[in-house]
Amino acid sequence: MMAFAYSRPWRGDRSCRHCRWGFLRETHSMGFLDGMDPEVRGISPKAKSSAKFLAYFQLLDAFTEPGCPVCRRLEQGALMALDALLYEQVNDPLTRRRLVRSHGLCNWHAWLLPRVQSSALGVAVIYHHLLKEALKQLQATMREIRPRTRRKGLWNRVTGADAGPLAMLEWRRKRTRCPLCSFAGRSERGDLRTMLDHMGEPDFAEAFARSTGLCLPHLYGALAIGGDHANLPILLAAHEQRWQGLMGDLAEFTRKFDYRYAHEAMGDEKKSWHRALETLVGRAGIFGPERRQ
Repeated sequence: MMAFAYSRPWRGDRSCRHCRWGFLRETHSMGFLDGMDPEVRGISPKAKSSAKFLAYFQLLDAFTEPGCPVCRRLEQGALMALDALLYEQVNDPLTRRRLVRSHGLCNWHAWLLPRVQSSALGVAVIYHHLLKEALKQLQATMREIRPRTRRKGLWNRVTGADAGPLAMLEWRRKRTRCPLCSFAGRSERGDLRTMLDHMGEPDFAEAFARSTGLCLPHLYGALAIGGDHANLPILLAAHEQRWQGLMGDLAEFTRKFDYRYAHEAMGDEKKSWHRALETLVGRAGIFGPERRQ
């Protein structure tokens, strides 16, 4: 196996001053960071002990950005995990075996890879290995469907040799879940619990009131997690007000397309249609087919 050495600063999103070490805490258990610098690994236990504290401030940061804060945290976390994977774990045997079992990353996480700075070499190394495994399964399938003699075909029917699935289909059946999708599920559940726990605090509730609020899929998640939580009514009331305001913006946006009012300048309602999309379905790519498994 070829070895590559990298020496580079972390290139994640620096807009979140608390995200770096909190994310290391969350991703360390995935095996992606098992080979990281010992000095950095030494920070992880301390970060783990203050998980709730970190999540609280990470959400406060996310509240200041447009869109669903949990969706934003998931995308930001995925980009940092991919950064760690490509520059610290490309040649790690445990990580490589896990990626082989999952056939690499899911569609959403794979197409985040080009957004990681200088990702081309790491992607090439990992996907060369994955394609080699796919080629082996393809060749096995070609041998299975190769034209057979009449005698061989009769023997296979009698003995049941042809009863099993083709090699590529069996390979697909044994595919494990995308490792980053597994992380994403744990991350969003933790964020939703933190949000419910702190919605009764004035400072947290005020910061949330200035945010876009949760998308509908993540509001479903909050309901599933905290159906009997004391702060759930506060969370729901905040979304009632926010959605009523969004409906007003959509109505105003539609009104200004009437020729009688077309001369009026657009205000906040200009992007209301885009906000409505994210409100109802979440951030683009976040809820792909594999995330629903």
